[in-house]
Amino acid sequence: MKSINYYIKTKERRKILSERKESYLDYVCQQTGWNRDKAKSEMDKYLEQGVSYRFYVKKRLWSRSGKKLESSLANIRKDSRYDKTSMKKHARLVAEESGWSQKKAKEKIFESNLYTECSPRDYYQFRFWEKSIEEQKQYYTKGTVERMIMKYNTNPDEVAMIRNKEKFAKVFGDLFHRVWFSNRKLTFEEFLQKTENLTSLICKPIFGTHGEGVEKFDIPKDLDGKRQLYDLLMSKPKSLCEELIIQHHALAEICKTSVNTVRLVTILDNDEIHYMYSVLRMGTGGLIDGYEGGGIFAPVDVTTGMICKDGLDLDSKTYKVHPVSQKPINGFQIPNWDKVLQLAETAARKLTGVHMVGWDIAVTETGASLIEGNSESNYQFAQLPYIPEGKGVRYKFEPFLE
Repeated sequence: MKSINYYIKTKERRKILSERKESYLDYVCQQTGWNRDKAKSEMDKYLEQGVSYRFYVKKRLWSRSGKKLESSLANIRKDSRYDKTSMKKHARLVAEESGWSQKKAKEKIFESNLYTECSPRDYYQFRFWEKSIEEQKQYYTKGTVERMIMKYNTNPDEVAMIRNKEKFAKVFGDLFHRVWFSNRKLTFEEFLQKTENLTSLICKPIFGTHGEGVEKFDIPKDLDGKRQLYDLLMSKPKSLCEELIIQHHALAEICKTSVNTVRLVTILDNDEIHYMYSVLRMGTGGLIDGYEGGGIFAPVDVTTGMICKDGLDLDSKTYKVHPVSQKPINGFQIPNWDKVLQLAETAARKLTGVHMVGWDIAVTETGASLIEGNSESNYQFAQLPYIPEGKGVRYKFEPFLE
């Protein structure tokens, strides 16, 4: 059994690591205007604190100071702990599937990371133990995504805006096509005006992800009930409150408990819009449609708006029909697809320093409504549907990696 050190000591592998390091240096020089000696000196200061070049670039530490720097360093420590936990977890899972020892599984994950920049989770979910290195290189991995983000999402202020649901709503509210407000600095009279003629509200934590903390509230008809709801909302953590979206009846027939949304990833490159991949996310009886919340998803042909494969859940279990409604999934035509594409392009062109975004869009009877944007969209959506075929989709992104 070769040791882990073997995978980072041969001449070829040392060259790969050196080239990767140099690419990070090049990027920092490009972003800051520093020369290479200055960039290396600054990056090495953080390297001594345990911050790799990758994390230095990923968190754009050259642009951070004070509390923002402290927050970024805390996030790096959190991410580093996650990486270690993920390696342990996924090496165990790979060992169980492949029959290898956990030590060998770790060695193989390290080796694949050198050549493909995959994460331990990628290695497991994409079943890399069944594939040669050359086959693995055809896959869209975490490292590939990070390089895409390095290229296209360079404005930290816009990234922060996208992640803050209230700030996002202020910029993109004209594409919401629904009432929205924050549960701060809102009088009861203003609350009554905002909710007039509404029957329900959806409230989301300002910085929430994966549908965590999302709640639905019915709006009472009587004034006392409205006052109680107002007091309850104002007592909650800062949230964005929105009019409940009424989705297209064809989507409601799939699952009526959740708004079943389109995730559409766009790249705006040289003023040209590119629709990279899309999925329809479907609830399975709960309020949330995201698969992190128990939902399922299915890939969509971005040209036609038709679902082109069976559904999948978080464990890569496939579904020919929806588990609740029993509606067939593959072949379902998403209504108003032209308006979905138009909405995504309009949203993409509102940004100046973030040009790769995953847009969450609801389809209504008359068109489409924007829900939110994701500057680090879930790349698993692009890849997982094609794992049973042994196909990678890196080729779709290759033209944008240079």
